[in-house]
Amino acid sequence: MIKEPRDALQDQLNELIAEHRNTQKQFAVLLININHFRQFNIIHGYASGDRLLSAFQLRLQDLAREQDQIWRIANSDFVMLLPEILNAGHTTLAAIKILGSLQGPFQLEDRSVNISASIGIALFPEHADDAQVLMLRAETALVEAYNDIQSYAIYSAAKPDRVTRWDIESDLQQAIDRSDFELYFQPQVHLQSGKLFGAEALIRWQNGDQGFVRPDIFIPIAEQSGQIYEITKWTINAAMWLTKDWPRLPEPIKVAVNLSTKMLSEPGLVETVQQALSIHGIPNGQLTLEITESALVEDYAASLQALDDLNALGVNISIDDFGTGYSSMAYFKNIPANELKIDRSFVRYMLENRMDQHIVKTLIKMAQGFGLAVVAEGIEDAETYQALHDLGCDIAQGYHLAKPMPQQDFIDWITAYHDDGANRLAR
Repeated sequence: MIKEPRDALQDQLNELIAEHRNTQKQFAVLLININHFRQFNIIHGYASGDRLLSAFQLRLQDLAREQDQIWRIANSDFVMLLPEILNAGHTTLAAIKILGSLQGPFQLEDRSVNISASIGIALFPEHADDAQVLMLRAETALVEAYNDIQSYAIYSAAKPDRVTRWDIESDLQQAIDRSDFELYFQPQVHLQSGKLFGAEALIRWQNGDQGFVRPDIFIPIAEQSGQIYEITKWTINAAMWLTKDWPRLPEPIKVAVNLSTKMLSEPGLVETVQQALSIHGIPNGQLTLEITESALVEDYAASLQALDDLNALGVNISIDDFGTGYSSMAYFKNIPANELKIDRSFVRYMLENRMDQHIVKTLIKMAQGFGLAVVAEGIEDAETYQALHDLGCDIAQGYHLAKPMPQQDFIDWITAYHDDGANRLAR
């Protein structure tokens, strides 16, 4: 029987802890999340989402032993309690069995769908002897499971606790509903002329309870929860809206927005971009969308179609963090890109490491051979700036120019740079 709500689960955990505390017995908490469930609702509708949850519950019930308990606690989160286990390997087998059961499609009236899940595992008493902490340990393990090829993970004390996915997902939705994010801008300039070229828009989130939450923490969770579509839509529209207040220069300042690896396969992406450009009246060629190599490899056919459609709109495409992924030239040559960004890990030490310098030089020649502009990010000093200038690199980005800054600071920076910045860099 599926039990809810979460406070009832807390009571049950406390009972199990009391029963097991003075024995040698262990029990396990398996926190199970249906991946991309929010995105599933957006694509298929909430009625189909409800049917999927019911079907998912039935599969879990079919797998459970008589003594096991299953709880649906929130959204697409389920908890399976294994009251008596022999060791951690017992829970691993349970996780593998659950994930294996999901390989078959779910029949939802008029459609058949395939889904995936991730599982975080915490053990009593090894990981915690308190109900709330035990759940937090399972949450931490679930975050690790998202990045594990096995899709499950057992909590490890060797890895520090982080803000949990539960907390972030809930707070993220509130931030989305309230437009609680802010865009910072990091400028880019033409290396050869010193003229301002554009700026990369970087999302920032100041959470009331947690303070500043790094994008490398909340973006992967937004990808798993399906919230990344709403965040990307907000980012594109905010970038378009803010650029209208930038000083007018003879050459319009381009704005670059990062696309998540999950977004290229999102059916509504092209329409979202087209609507944003139309609503805010920004020339299509003023927008650059940055994608990573890994985004291409994840679903190459769908990614390439989306990029072709965006290219047809006149939107610029930039291949970000190039050199750190694993895409082959066979993939690369078909991408309708306008520019290539050399990853900062090669740029930062190129003056000290001959191999990095050789890689940068090779990438510049290769990209320009394909007719692409080359952006070097991570430039932190004048010597690296000059070396890239001498190698014929096209565009510079990094702390040597400026750190990412909020809108008004960036507007002030544009004015100051346009008056004297290019001459200062040239000296």
